[in-house]
Amino acid sequence: MEYTDFLEKAKNHLNDKLPMVIYRKPNEKSIHGFLQQTNHLRVSSNFNSSGFVFSPFKEGKDKTVWLYEDECTQIETIFRAEELSKSLIINKKQSSVDKQKHIDIVSKSIDLLKSGSLQKVVISRSELVYLKEIDPLSIFKNILNTYINTFCYCWYHPKVGLWLGASPETLISLENNNFDTMALAGTLPYKGFKNVIWGAKEKEEQQLVVDSIIKGLKVVTKTVKKDITTTQKAGALLHLKTNISGELNTFNDLKNIIDVLHPTSAVCGLPKEKSKAFILANETYNRSYYTGYLGDFSPKGKTHLFVNLRCMQINKNTAQIYIGGGITALSNSEAEWEETVNKSQTMKAVL
Repeated sequence: MEYTDFLEKAKNHLNDKLPMVIYRKPNEKSIHGFLQQTNHLRVSSNFNSSGFVFSPFKEGKDKTVWLYEDECTQIETIFRAEELSKSLIINKKQSSVDKQKHIDIVSKSIDLLKSGSLQKVVISRSELVYLKEIDPLSIFKNILNTYINTFCYCWYHPKVGLWLGASPETLISLENNNFDTMALAGTLPYKGFKNVIWGAKEKEEQQLVVDSIIKGLKVVTKTVKKDITTTQKAGALLHLKTNISGELNTFNDLKNIIDVLHPTSAVCGLPKEKSKAFILANETYNRSYYTGYLGDFSPKGKTHLFVNLRCMQINKNTAQIYIGGGITALSNSEAEWEETVNKSQTMKAVL
């Protein structure tokens, strides 16, 4: 399908207020789409039918939503680079109240970490940006043009909302019994080169994530191995990345492996349940689908699920941008605030 025809079909679907997703996987040219033909909300935690899954940080008010393959028209095209569209942002300034609120939560978490109750916890926040106009497909095209090596998407359901993002983190890629995942932690601003010196805090955070993933995977895998840790560029940021791969006990273990991995220690913390409880008790907002996961699934083919990072939710004339950072006992609360400011530029750059 021609690129312009693909975008026109997606635009018409949005105008008709019908569920849809359009997306491109990291470093690929093809853009795919699932266009649901009714506005029914399909909710399920089971992986037994092909389609596209969109799952929250925590099941509750927010549910795991499916666009099932047999209820959708599938479309595909080849990406065509374009110039970025004009700026849509009206305001960019973050309030001092929001800053102090985030610093207070981070400081509280550092005290808990120093006591030994937690090894790591991920503290996040959201930032509301006012827009001159809402043009989801222009934003999506900007994401495609700006972030080649991330999972780029635009997801919509009239009963849930409109989300866009550019995630650098794979939750799991699966073909038959063979899987790939990654540990992604630590953040530095990209200043034109990847050969940087990582500090003790970032190295410790990354090692905690790697160790946690491998420990959890051993329960549901025949084999598991890790590669050397490298520096990955994601837009204007750098992260430490360790690829992890192996073989599942059986293909039907996908739900089990997702339960092991999600939420990852890179977006939640360690120990997982204690960190999650701290987050739910202390973060002053609902993460919703931020730090959940999304992607396409096939019981008999390939599956690619990604952690929902570097994302935003569009509502009326606003974009709610979600950002966070991993906290350890070596963290500095002011520096952690600045890290979220740097991360917010990923989405602001496409608005």
